Amino acid sequence: MIENEDIFNKITGMVNLNDAHFKVILDNQNLILKNQEVLFKEFKKINERLDKLEE
Repeated sequence: MIENEDIFNKITGMVNLNDAHFKVILDNQNLILKNQEVLFKEFKKINERLDKLEE
């Protein structure tokens, strides 16, 4: 019976670790999206300045 409990605990640990990795991946994706938003805003500002220079 101890063997089955040990296997169950190992599987539970693997599931929890997988869950933690998934959360880290989601956090990283959110950071990437935020960075893309910032870059987009900065490029928009640069384009507006370039447009003004061309006028």
